[in-house]
Amino acid sequence: MIKTEIIGNFVKTYSDQGMKIHGGMPEADYDEAYDPINSGRTYVETDIPIDLNDDEVDIWEKARAYDILIGNDND
Repeated sequence: MIKTEIIGNFVKTYSDQGMKIHGGMPEADYDEAYDPINSGRTYVETDIPIDLNDDEVDIWEKARAYDILIGNDND
């Protein structure tokens, strides 16, 4: 589902299901969008999952390894 949040003078729009959103200006697929409050831009949720890039995956793998090393492995 599309979610929106007001952040300062902007509206943050994103999918709560981890999917790309489509619309905006220029019209395209986005992971999330930040638009001026009065812009009137709209988005729809796509069926395209947001892919984690290698850096994001690496950060989570490092965090997991750190937890295991210091004994905070709660799985």
